[in-house]
Amino acid sequence: MKIAVQLDFDGTITEEDVSFLLLDTYVGSNWRDMLTEYTEGKIPVGTFNKRVFGMMKADRLTMLDLVFNSDRVKVRPGFRELLHYCCRKDFKVIIVSNGLDFYIEAILEDMGVSGIDVYAAQCQFDSDGMTVRYVGPDGHELEAGFKEAYTGLLEKKGYSIVYVGNGISDIFSSRRAIKVFATGDLLERCREEKLECTPFNDFFDVASGLETLSTD
Repeated sequence: MKIAVQLDFDGTITEEDVSFLLLDTYVGSNWRDMLTEYTEGKIPVGTFNKRVFGMMKADRLTMLDLVFNSDRVKVRPGFRELLHYCCRKDFKVIIVSNGLDFYIEAILEDMGVSGIDVYAAQCQFDSDGMTVRYVGPDGHELEAGFKEAYTGLLEKKGYSIVYVGNGISDIFSSRRAIKVFATGDLLERCREEKLECTPFNDFFDVASGLETLSTD
Protein backbone atom coordinates (compact mmCIF):
# COMPACT_ATOMS: atom_id res chain seq x y z
CA MET A 1 0.00 0.00 0.00
CA LYS A 2 1.35 3.42 -1.00
CA ILE A 3 0.93 5.96 1.80
CA ALA A 4 0.76 9.73 1.46
CA VAL A 5 0.76 11.91 4.57
CA GLN A 6 -1.16 15.09 3.75
CA LEU A 7 -0.48 17.92 6.19
CA ASP A 8 -2.18 21.22 6.75
CA PHE A 9 0.19 24.09 7.64
CA ASP A 10 -1.35 26.88 9.75
CA GLY A 11 -2.29 25.62 13.19
CA THR A 12 -0.98 22.16 12.28
CA ILE A 13 2.69 22.46 11.37
CA THR A 14 2.69 25.81 13.14
CA GLU A 15 1.06 26.01 16.55
CA GLU A 16 -0.94 29.12 15.57
CA ASP A 17 -2.33 30.40 12.29
CA VAL A 18 0.32 32.63 10.71
CA SER A 19 -2.17 34.31 8.40
CA PHE A 20 -4.22 35.39 11.42
CA LEU A 21 -1.13 37.12 12.84
CA LEU A 22 -0.66 39.01 9.57
CA LEU A 23 -4.32 40.00 9.38
CA ASP A 24 -4.47 41.11 13.02
CA THR A 25 -1.37 43.25 12.45
CA TYR A 26 -2.05 44.78 9.05
CA VAL A 27 -5.85 44.75 8.71
CA GLY A 28 -7.21 45.04 12.24
CA SER A 29 -10.16 43.24 13.82
CA ASN A 30 -12.75 43.84 11.07
CA TRP A 31 -11.57 40.83 9.07
CA ARG A 32 -12.89 38.51 11.76
CA ASP A 33 -16.48 39.33 10.77
CA MET A 34 -15.73 37.74 7.41
CA LEU A 35 -14.03 34.84 9.19
CA THR A 36 -17.34 34.13 10.89
CA GLU A 37 -19.06 34.08 7.49
CA TYR A 38 -16.50 31.55 6.27
CA THR A 39 -16.65 29.28 9.33
CA GLU A 40 -20.45 29.29 9.12
CA GLY A 41 -20.20 28.15 5.51
CA LYS A 42 -21.64 31.33 3.99
CA ILE A 43 -18.61 32.01 1.77
CA PRO A 44 -15.88 29.68 0.40
CA VAL A 45 -12.28 29.98 1.54
CA GLY A 46 -11.16 31.45 -1.79
CA THR A 47 -13.63 34.29 -1.51
CA PHE A 48 -12.76 34.85 2.14
CA ASN A 49 -9.03 35.09 1.54
CA LYS A 50 -9.35 37.28 -1.54
CA ARG A 51 -11.39 39.76 0.47
CA VAL A 52 -9.34 39.88 3.64
CA PHE A 53 -5.87 39.73 2.11
CA GLY A 54 -6.93 42.28 -0.49
CA MET A 55 -7.17 44.68 2.46
CA MET A 56 -3.50 44.23 3.36
CA LYS A 57 -1.06 46.80 2.01
CA ALA A 58 2.17 45.62 3.63
CA ASP A 59 4.83 44.26 1.29
CA ARG A 60 6.31 40.76 1.33
CA LEU A 61 9.51 41.63 3.19
CA THR A 62 7.65 43.57 5.87
CA MET A 63 5.33 40.65 6.53
CA LEU A 64 8.16 38.12 6.60
CA ASP A 65 10.00 40.31 9.08
CA LEU A 66 6.96 40.08 11.34
CA VAL A 67 6.69 36.31 10.87
CA PHE A 68 10.31 35.67 11.81
CA ASN A 69 10.28 38.01 14.79
CA SER A 70 6.94 37.13 16.36
CA ASP A 71 6.69 34.81 19.34
CA ARG A 72 3.33 33.69 17.93
CA VAL A 73 5.02 31.79 15.09
CA LYS A 74 6.27 28.45 16.38
CA VAL A 75 6.64 25.16 14.56
CA ARG A 76 4.97 22.31 16.40
CA PRO A 77 7.58 20.02 18.08
CA GLY A 78 8.58 16.86 16.26
CA PHE A 79 8.07 18.10 12.71
CA ARG A 80 11.59 17.27 11.53
CA GLU A 81 11.40 13.89 13.24
CA LEU A 82 8.11 13.14 11.47
CA LEU A 83 9.68 13.98 8.12
CA HIS A 84 12.61 11.68 8.85
CA TYR A 85 10.23 8.92 9.93
CA CYS A 86 8.19 9.23 6.72
CA CYS A 87 11.38 9.17 4.66
CA ARG A 88 12.47 5.93 6.32
CA LYS A 89 9.05 4.39 5.72
CA ASP A 90 8.91 5.68 2.14
CA PHE A 91 5.73 7.64 2.89
CA LYS A 92 5.10 10.59 0.59
CA VAL A 93 4.66 13.90 2.46
CA ILE A 94 2.60 16.71 0.98
CA ILE A 95 1.58 20.05 2.48
CA VAL A 96 -1.73 21.51 1.28
CA SER A 97 -2.75 24.72 2.99
CA ASN A 98 -5.30 27.49 2.72
CA GLY A 99 -2.47 29.74 3.94
CA LEU A 100 -0.16 31.80 1.77
CA ASP A 101 2.70 30.32 -0.22
CA PHE A 102 5.27 33.05 0.50
CA TYR A 103 5.46 32.58 4.27
CA ILE A 104 5.03 28.80 4.16
CA GLU A 105 7.97 28.47 1.78
CA ALA A 106 10.03 30.94 3.83
CA ILE A 107 9.43 29.10 7.11
CA LEU A 108 10.28 25.73 5.58
CA GLU A 109 13.40 27.14 3.96
CA ASP A 110 14.47 28.67 7.26
CA MET A 111 14.16 25.20 8.82
CA GLY A 112 16.20 23.65 6.05
CA VAL A 113 13.23 21.59 4.86
CA SER A 114 13.15 20.87 1.13
CA GLY A 115 11.92 18.28 -1.33
CA ILE A 116 8.30 18.36 -0.14
CA ASP A 117 5.39 19.23 -2.42
CA VAL A 118 3.70 22.38 -1.09
CA TYR A 119 0.38 23.72 -2.38
CA ALA A 120 -1.09 26.89 -0.94
CA ALA A 121 -2.62 30.20 -1.97
CA GLN A 122 -0.45 31.77 -4.66
CA CYS A 123 0.34 35.39 -3.78
CA GLN A 124 1.15 38.28 -6.03
CA PHE A 125 2.39 41.58 -4.65
CA ASP A 126 2.03 44.91 -6.43
CA SER A 127 1.65 48.58 -5.59
CA ASP A 128 -2.00 48.05 -4.63
CA GLY A 129 -1.21 45.33 -2.13
CA MET A 130 -1.62 41.59 -2.46
CA THR A 131 -3.85 39.27 -4.47
CA VAL A 132 -4.24 35.56 -3.78
CA ARG A 133 -5.55 32.64 -5.79
CA TYR A 134 -5.94 28.92 -5.28
CA VAL A 135 -4.91 26.75 -8.21
CA GLY A 136 -6.04 23.14 -8.38
CA PRO A 137 -4.15 20.15 -9.80
CA ASP A 138 -5.66 20.83 -13.23
CA GLY A 139 -4.26 24.37 -13.30
CA HIS A 140 -7.64 26.02 -12.86
CA GLU A 141 -8.45 28.45 -10.08
CA LEU A 142 -10.60 27.14 -7.23
CA GLU A 143 -12.94 28.98 -4.89
CA ALA A 144 -13.54 25.95 -2.69
CA GLY A 145 -12.38 22.36 -2.22
CA PHE A 146 -8.67 23.17 -2.51
CA LYS A 147 -7.34 20.63 -0.02
CA GLU A 148 -9.76 17.96 -1.17
CA ALA A 149 -8.67 18.45 -4.79
CA TYR A 150 -5.11 17.43 -3.93
CA THR A 151 -6.39 14.53 -1.85
CA GLY A 152 -8.17 13.36 -4.98
CA LEU A 153 -4.98 13.73 -7.00
CA LEU A 154 -3.10 11.53 -4.55
CA GLU A 155 -5.85 8.92 -4.70
CA LYS A 156 -5.68 8.88 -8.50
CA LYS A 157 -1.96 8.17 -8.18
CA GLY A 158 -2.73 5.15 -6.03
CA TYR A 159 -2.00 6.58 -2.59
CA SER A 160 -3.93 5.89 0.58
CA ILE A 161 -4.19 9.09 2.62
CA VAL A 162 -3.12 9.79 6.17
CA TYR A 163 -4.44 13.24 7.06
CA VAL A 164 -3.06 15.61 9.70
CA GLY A 165 -4.91 18.85 10.42
CA ASN A 166 -6.57 21.23 12.82
CA GLY A 167 -9.20 23.26 10.99
CA ILE A 168 -12.77 23.07 9.75
CA SER A 169 -11.63 22.92 6.12
CA ASP A 170 -9.65 19.76 6.92
CA ILE A 171 -12.78 17.67 7.42
CA PHE A 172 -13.34 17.10 3.70
CA SER A 173 -9.99 15.38 3.13
CA SER A 174 -10.25 13.63 6.49
CA ARG A 175 -13.41 11.85 5.36
CA ARG A 176 -11.36 10.22 2.58
CA ALA A 177 -8.36 9.23 4.71
CA ILE A 178 -7.52 5.81 6.08
CA LYS A 179 -6.19 7.48 9.24
CA VAL A 180 -6.73 10.96 10.66
CA PHE A 181 -4.67 12.87 13.20
CA ALA A 182 -6.68 15.82 14.50
CA THR A 183 -6.43 18.72 16.88
CA GLY A 184 -8.41 21.92 17.42
CA ASP A 185 -11.56 22.46 15.38
CA LEU A 186 -10.93 19.38 13.25
CA LEU A 187 -10.88 17.18 16.34
CA GLU A 188 -14.23 18.61 17.43
CA ARG A 189 -15.70 18.15 13.97
CA CYS A 190 -14.50 14.54 13.71
CA ARG A 191 -16.11 13.79 17.06
CA GLU A 192 -19.37 15.42 15.96
CA GLU A 193 -19.38 13.25 12.84
CA LYS A 194 -18.18 10.18 14.73
CA LEU A 195 -15.26 10.02 12.32
CA GLU A 196 -12.45 7.95 13.78
CA CYS A 197 -9.37 10.05 14.50
CA THR A 198 -6.31 10.21 16.71
CA PRO A 199 -5.82 13.40 18.76
CA PHE A 200 -2.31 14.87 18.71
CA ASN A 201 -0.39 17.58 20.50
CA ASP A 202 2.85 17.35 18.56
CA PHE A 203 4.37 15.40 15.68
CA PHE A 204 5.94 12.86 17.99
CA ASP A 205 2.33 11.78 18.62
CA VAL A 206 1.77 11.50 14.87
CA ALA A 207 4.92 9.46 14.25
CA SER A 208 3.99 7.15 17.13
CA GLY A 209 0.48 6.74 15.74
CA LEU A 210 1.79 5.87 12.31
CA GLU A 211 3.57 2.88 13.85
CA THR A 212 0.16 1.23 14.22
CA LEU A 213 -0.62 1.69 10.53
CA SER A 214 -0.60 -1.48 8.48
CA THR A 215 0.96 -0.97 5.05
CA ASP A 216 0.37 -4.50 3.78
